[in-house]
This record gives sequence, structure tokens and C-alpha cells, in this order.
Amino acid sequence: MTNTLYSFLLFWAIWLLVPLFIDGTTTLAYLWGAWKVRAQVRRRRTVTLDYFPLVTIIIPVHNGGSCLKNCLASIRGQTYPHDKLEVIVVNNLSTDNSFAIFNEEQSRSFGWAMTWMDVPQKGKAYALNAGIHVSQGSYIVNIDCDVVLHSEAILNMMKAFVDDEKLAAATGSVEILPEKDKGSDPLRHMLTECEFLEYYTGFHIGRQYQTATESLFTLAGAFSVFRRDVLLRTFLYDKQTVSEDTKLTFELHELFKDKRKACIGEAIAYVTPTPSISALYAQRVRWQRGQIEVVALFPKFLLSPLHFKGLASSKSMVVDHTLAFARVIWTFLLPMLYFLGYPLTMVINANFVMYFCYMGIEVAYLVTAYILADNETRRRIKNDWWLFLVMPIYRFILFWFRFGGFISVLMEPAEWRVQDPVAEVRAAFAKQKANLANIWSQRKKV
Repeated sequence: MTNTLYSFLLFWAIWLLVPLFIDGTTTLAYLWGAWKVRAQVRRRRTVTLDYFPLVTIIIPVHNGGSCLKNCLASIRGQTYPHDKLEVIVVNNLSTDNSFAIFNEEQSRSFGWAMTWMDVPQKGKAYALNAGIHVSQGSYIVNIDCDVVLHSEAILNMMKAFVDDEKLAAATGSVEILPEKDKGSDPLRHMLTECEFLEYYTGFHIGRQYQTATESLFTLAGAFSVFRRDVLLRTFLYDKQTVSEDTKLTFELHELFKDKRKACIGEAIAYVTPTPSISALYAQRVRWQRGQIEVVALFPKFLLSPLHFKGLASSKSMVVDHTLAFARVIWTFLLPMLYFLGYPLTMVINANFVMYFCYMGIEVAYLVTAYILADNETRRRIKNDWWLFLVMPIYRFILFWFRFGGFISVLMEPAEWRVQDPVAEVRAAFAKQKANLANIWSQRKKV
């Protein structure tokens, strides 16, 4: 009886408690980091700027006519002095009305200058590098053309750099804009709010932990700021991986060990929700693939997973990669336990217990996010109180999307845009159908 009980406890401890222990420990670490950085945020709010350095904002554009106007309007709405802002829009082979939109905005007076430049090479990295080389600012800001900056985003960034002379580069906090028509599609609304909470907790909690432990993994390409003298001592952006922003972050860690890389939570940039499940899949596959590629290029950061301070990519590799395969097995094995002799009620109850535990983790994230948020965001989080019921499912789906990144590294060449599995299967069938039709036509000729 005793041996049977030990075997029972050991089995369920492995399959239920291990993933909960990993995710629970990660959650506690992130919450600690968010509270630790909060004191720095309060101090930065008291900082006043006696001198406003010139800031260059670089916006790479590829067929961004639908969003460029809002992006430039948000720059025009900055509280940072306009005569200290240089804006460079770098056209990356656009074929839409992006240039017409730029001309319309450029015709309105602006403190410094809005400049349009073309680059003949395809790729965001080329566009960013071209803008960096012609920039004049002491600080260089990179934002995507679909980004809308909070009115105090640049000012809060500059306060952070003035407050900390060792700050070499920083990413802002990227948040998801609310839907304009919330009632049109309930499923779409739920996906948008799940993505909002994921981004909010990721930047205001997860990356604050990375800031506190000096282990920032990625300076987000959507909105990041660099000291000019620091950035020009790197190789800038390149296409060696599909995550050029992560690679540049690792390079900064390698070259500037004594300088800080941080996430500035009060410097906010807004992005539109991911338009579809297939787009979400493509995005997460690219992110995961890029993470693996960058880690492989910088083996010196493969320190012990127990390494607390400093960048230790092995921690993310263990949690997101090594343990991922155990989760894959667990996903398929739990339903199969019934066929291996376990009572159906026990299997169902085990799944419910695990799900309730993960809901508890989401409640901790929601409460912490609510405490850290400003009044407007608090109202949104309060309206989204029910998200703890569905966030475990959302994160589970994202896990499988990321798992596609593992397979992509092994089986497919690097690409910026990735098709979802359904589209890939359809394309494969269409290709085979075309091949068969070609073979049939050749036989008929014979």
C-alpha cells in the first residue's frame, strides 16, 4: 500500500507539479522584479530636464500608408520640444500611398525636420541602418510605422537616460490598443484582450524583472532608444537572424558589460491588435525562431540556469525549449492515461486541478497589473477581470505556436513572414495538384 501511494504521488508530482513549479516560480520572480523597479519609476517621475538633447526618430516603412499618418501624428503630439526632434521616414520599397501620406504630414509645420529617404534593399534592417547613418541626434529612437506613441513617451525616455548615466539603451513598454468596435465579434474581442494582458504583463512585469536582474533579452523593435555613441560602436542591425532587435541586444550585452539595458515602463507605445490567428501564429514562430538563432550566435551567454544576475540565455532555453518537449509529451499523455488504466474521473480531475492552478497564476498577474497601471489602464483591466478564466488556454495555444518555431529552425529557411499550418497545407496541395496536372498534360501530348 505504501509503495503504491508513493508511486501515485511521484507520478502526479512529475506530470502536474513540475510544470506548475516552473511557471509558478517564473511568475513569482517576475512579480518581484516589477515591485523592485517600481521605486525607480517613482524617482524618474520627479526628474526635470534642464537640457533637451536632439532626438532622432527613425521610422522604417514598407507599404505603411494605412498607419503612417497616425504614427506621425503621435510624434507631432509629443510633449518633448519639437525643435529637438528629428524624424526620418525610411522607405523600404513601398508600392502604396506611403509617400503621399508623408507629404501631407510634412506640409504641416514641425519644429525640426521630417525627412523621407529611399533604400533600394529589401529588409527592415537595411532601412534602420540607413536612417541611423544620416541621423544627427544624440539619441536614436527606432519605432515601427504602425506604432502610436503616448504623448509623453519621448520625454519619459529622456528622463530615464538623464537619471541613469549608465543606461546605454532602453525599450519602451508596448501595449495593445483597444478595439474600436468591441461588439462586432466577441471571439475577436476576447483574443484582443488576451493579447493586451499578455503584452501588459510581459512589459510591465516580465521585462521589469529582466531590468532588475540586468538580463533584458530584447530591445523591442517596435520602440527602442539608444545613446548614439553606444549604437555606433555596434554592427547595427543585420539579417543574420529573423530577430535583428534581439541580436543587437545581445551584442550590446557583449560590448557594454558595465552599462545597463532596461525597459522603461512609463514610456509607452501602442500597437494595433494582431488581425488574425494566422498572423499571430506567424509572429510567434518568427519570434521563437529568432530567439534560438540569436542564442546560437552568442554561446558565451549560455550560463547556468541558476545564474541570477546578468544575461543567461540558458534560463530561457531551459524553460522555453528543453521543458517544452516535456509539455508536448504531457499534452498527449494525460488524455491517454484513461486507456492505460487510470479512472476517467481521476484524469478529468487532474486536468481541472492543473487548470485551476494556472488560473491562480493569471489572477496574480491581473492583480499586479491593476496595481501598477495608470487610471485609464486600470479601467480596462477591471473590465477584463474575466480574463483569468481564458488566459491559460490562450497561453497554451501560444506555446504550440512557439513550438512551431523549434520545427522551423530545423526544417525551413529563415523568412520574415511565415504562413500558418493551414495555409502551408493548402499551398502544398495546390503545388502537388499543379504538378499532377503538368504530368497529365505531358502524358497526353505523348
